[in-house]
Amino acid sequence: MNQTAVDAREAPGVPELAEQAVLDYLMAHPDLFARHPDILEKLELAHSTGSAVSLMERQVDVLRARAQKLESHLERLVDAARDNEGRAENVLRLARTLIRAPSLAAVAAGLRQVLRAEFGIDEVFIGLNNAYYKRNDIDGLVPMEPEGRIAKAYENFTRTRLIECGPITEPRARLLFPKAVEVPQSAAIVPLEKDKYLGMLAFGALNPERFQPRQGKLFLEMIAELVAAAIRARLG
Repeated sequence: MNQTAVDAREAPGVPELAEQAVLDYLMAHPDLFARHPDILEKLELAHSTGSAVSLMERQVDVLRARAQKLESHLERLVDAARDNEGRAENVLRLARTLIRAPSLAAVAAGLRQVLRAEFGIDEVFIGLNNAYYKRNDIDGLVPMEPEGRIAKAYENFTRTRLIECGPITEPRARLLFPKAVEVPQSAAIVPLEKDKYLGMLAFGALNPERFQPRQGKLFLEMIAELVAAAIRARLG
């Protein structure tokens, strides 16, 4: 604070203004410093470095910090948009693969191939409600009985039919992905036809952060819809 301000504050007979009154006045008269530019040069504020800077310099610092924050936010939005664009292209590639699949076996194989190559998903499980599918001769398709081990292990999921994402225990991982060389650390469990419950998809990843409880689920839903349509068309 400059000496003039100190003298004015300590001079007898000069009433001390309440801090809030000063703030209220400045908010009500934002052009005060424009009408009295000389005040900006006299006011001093403490800087993070310990030195004193003028109010104008402090304002520049604040605006620069805000600009950097906005720039970082914009970069994150651009990255997210670019990532979503890439995922959308991968979903389209998956749709083409499933449409061209001549059989249920080809649907299962094509799904595994695209998810591993384009989505970075290490393991895939396709479980079908045994009311619609009872065969055991197609690799990658598993009939699920209401009282079976998988249904019991995922009793809450079969009841709510809501997507579940997050860490997966080793017993559950081995139950869903018995042929996996390495045990997945995270997984996404997705219903096939939530209303009619055609079955469920399970995606496993070695990366424990790949699937998280609060992640977006739009692309998982899109993949499930494509897979359900492809399977329905080939169940006969």
